[in-house]
Amino acid sequence: MTFFAQSGRKIQAIIGLLQAFGILIPVYLSAQTGTIKGTVTDAGSGEPLIGVNILYATGKGTVTDMEGNYQMVLPYGEYDLQVSYVGYVSQAIKVNVASSFTRLDINLKNITLSEVEVVADIARTRETPVAFTSIPPKKIEEQLASQDIPLLLNKTPGVYATQQGGGDGDSRINIRGFNQRNVAVMVDGIPVNDMENGWVYWSNWFGLDAVTRNIQVQRGLGASKLVIPSVGGTVNILTQGIEDKARLTFKQEYGSDNFLRSSLGWNSGLMKYGWGVTLAGSYKRGNGWVDETWTEGWFYFARIDKKLGKHLISLSAMGAPQQHGQRSYKKSIATFDKDYAAELGVDTNGLPPSKGIKFNENWGYLQRVGEERDPLSQSKNYYHKPLISLRDFWNINEKTYWSNIFYVSLGKGGGTGTAKSDKYGTPGSSTFPLDSTGQIDFQGIYDLNYYSEDGRSRGIIRSSVNDHYWYGLLSTVNYKINELWEFSGGIDLRSYKGEHYMIVYDLLGGNYFLDNVNQNIDDIVKEEEDIIRYHDVGLIHWGGVFGLLKWRQGNWSAFINLSGSGSGYKRIDYFIKKELQVGDTTLLIGYNDTISYMGNTYTRDAAGLEDNHTPWKWFPGFTLKGGVNYNLSEESNLFANVGYLSKAPRFNNVFYYENVEFTNPENENVLAFELGYSLYSRNISLDVNAYATIWQNKPADRTSSFVDPVTEQTYQVNINGMDARHLGLEAEFNHDVFKNLSYNLLVSLGDWIWTSADTARVYVNEQIVDNYYFDAQGVHVGDAAQIQIAAGIRWEIIRDLYASGAVTYFTKNFSEFDPLSLSPDNPDGIPYLDEDGNPKESWQIPDYALVDLYAGYTWRLKKFSLDFRASVLNLLDTEYISDAQNNDPYSLGTPNFDAQSAGVFFGLGRRFNISVRINI
Repeated sequence: MTFFAQSGRKIQAIIGLLQAFGILIPVYLSAQTGTIKGTVTDAGSGEPLIGVNILYATGKGTVTDMEGNYQMVLPYGEYDLQVSYVGYVSQAIKVNVASSFTRLDINLKNITLSEVEVVADIARTRETPVAFTSIPPKKIEEQLASQDIPLLLNKTPGVYATQQGGGDGDSRINIRGFNQRNVAVMVDGIPVNDMENGWVYWSNWFGLDAVTRNIQVQRGLGASKLVIPSVGGTVNILTQGIEDKARLTFKQEYGSDNFLRSSLGWNSGLMKYGWGVTLAGSYKRGNGWVDETWTEGWFYFARIDKKLGKHLISLSAMGAPQQHGQRSYKKSIATFDKDYAAELGVDTNGLPPSKGIKFNENWGYLQRVGEERDPLSQSKNYYHKPLISLRDFWNINEKTYWSNIFYVSLGKGGGTGTAKSDKYGTPGSSTFPLDSTGQIDFQGIYDLNYYSEDGRSRGIIRSSVNDHYWYGLLSTVNYKINELWEFSGGIDLRSYKGEHYMIVYDLLGGNYFLDNVNQNIDDIVKEEEDIIRYHDVGLIHWGGVFGLLKWRQGNWSAFINLSGSGSGYKRIDYFIKKELQVGDTTLLIGYNDTISYMGNTYTRDAAGLEDNHTPWKWFPGFTLKGGVNYNLSEESNLFANVGYLSKAPRFNNVFYYENVEFTNPENENVLAFELGYSLYSRNISLDVNAYATIWQNKPADRTSSFVDPVTEQTYQVNINGMDARHLGLEAEFNHDVFKNLSYNLLVSLGDWIWTSADTARVYVNEQIVDNYYFDAQGVHVGDAAQIQIAAGIRWEIIRDLYASGAVTYFTKNFSEFDPLSLSPDNPDGIPYLDEDGNPKESWQIPDYALVDLYAGYTWRLKKFSLDFRASVLNLLDTEYISDAQNNDPYSLGTPNFDAQSAGVFFGLGRRFNISVRINI
């Protein structure tokens, strides 16, 4: 009995314990909590949204912060989240909190289609079938560190950007092996590539980061509807406006080489009666990392928005007046570092000591009479390019939107250099002698001028001025046909005048300078600000039409885009003899000319005399492209696109100096294919894409000249038929390991080669007058690294305190070279075949890797916050070559496709930047 009694008591105790566990288990489970964390973004532009309401119960929830991030800690269970934001479609989202961490990123769609989506051609995740990367304000703020914008994009697949000579604002960007003449850069949908040569001068866009809300890099032909030079890709920069949260910020930065920058910004957000105002200003100065690459500049931005019924009207103005010293010319490797050169096989015997990688030849010391001895730069860039736009975005009805943008770009400024002439005013070599330190001997030139008996300046500093006047109209209509189909189309009109001339900038101690180049005057005596050497105008008229049809049903989406344009070019030259049309004959009459023709005498006073000009030259162009996207699941999608671009030649490939027309200018033709896959899960994203671009009839960077043996007339010749093929694979991976730890990886593998081996036939007046054989087949394209590997990590140590770092590795980087040098007829007599009889490869730049570190802390108070940030760029102070020119005529070696004959720029060494920003 005792045994049974004891057993019964044990059983009762066990039952009691089970009952207790039965009660405690749900209590325990209900006590477990998990964190929901994510970012809320605009579904169209990808930009983060500030102040979005996220509720999990009535009156309970949170709002997104300045970076669009939110975080909630909730007990395990299922919740119906209500997400709402003014001007956006509200969402109800079911979420199951069943673990310690749940990642939930949310995309909100505008109630009405935003102007950004209509005009700026922003790609959308899981819908637009192109490869793209969006750079949010948070990343810009953490990693830009007052660099030029292209250098931030180096951590984007397929991008290679450098600061070239090291001057502030002198950066350049290359995407998929195509330089920025073939990369479309747009600010709020407005194209900003130079209309004559396609280049982008980033010094004109200093300070833009202060008002940037998103940068999207589209690779390949991209999503733009316009006929623009997006062979390599498109960089869309979007600025802040009425849709942003009201705030006032002040930011102070300090960096290496005494760099200081102060920035002030204010955004009103949406105010009463539909008004919104955005204002920003910035000032910078610094000494520059490279010798005498000092910088000073201002930035201003003003935008006024007004909602007026169904219209959103915006008036904006921005500009960045600046000046900075430059390092203009590459030098031999041994000039900078003999030991490094010797490691690369350069014969350094007998060469003078190296100058160091900060060396800049383009300056010297000068002590003017009665003044202190100061450094003086030969190469100074100064420019101001305000951009003013007036926009009207009209939401006609729920199906139709119409956007009109009228913009004006007025550029004025130039770059300095040196000039010399003899006693007759005839130009001579512009090179100034160097002193014993290797710098320009300005003192010797000044003393020669100042103490000369006649007061004449033998040598001066001149400025090459490039003023432009650019007017444009972009009109875009978007119409939603039905639930499946959507159409957008419009016009792109531009009128451009570029005026180019050289002026006397500094007489360097003399009283006047002689210049006899202008054939229409007899006064060769020039004082400061007088025009010398050349004065011409380039006129460009552009008209384009475009149409895009989009289709979306279920998991499928697709588009087809057709656009066409006409480019008209005309050149006027004020320095060569004027023209007089007499019947079918054109007479050329200079200042001292007297011409007898058909019994009449004509002089400079003849009626009807006009400035020498070319006829208008017109080129058609078009783009045809399309793509399809399929969403394999809620987390993954597959896309493909194909496109063909016929691109009009640049102005500089149509007309040469003195109104000489290049023979035979032809359109460039580009065929592009792309295939991609994306995966977006709770804490992982993966983008993989492969591309093939075939470029036919790429113009050579250097044109050739031909002298007709009969007429002895010299012709500048375009060599057509230069073809290239760019293949590549790109992958970008991001992983949120924990709620406070994430990392990313990217790999970009390229194989870019020339495919041309042909005899170029030179035509004059439709007659073959010469043949030019070249063979670049199989030779790799230069000027950018074909392989790029990068990794980054970000750790939020505690809330608002982060540290991050990135490593970027570049390899398979061939120096820039002229493919026409691969010819037995090359003008330099360079041996162009290797030992096996194949065309020589351009010299390959050594591989290099850069390590960058970033850290920051946000101190939040009731009514304002303070952001503290610090960056160290090139942490390991790696010495590397960033840019190289093969067979550089200014190098020390005989041209031979090697390190000995290469001209180079070394990249910048270790720099730091610290900042504090007040947000109110």
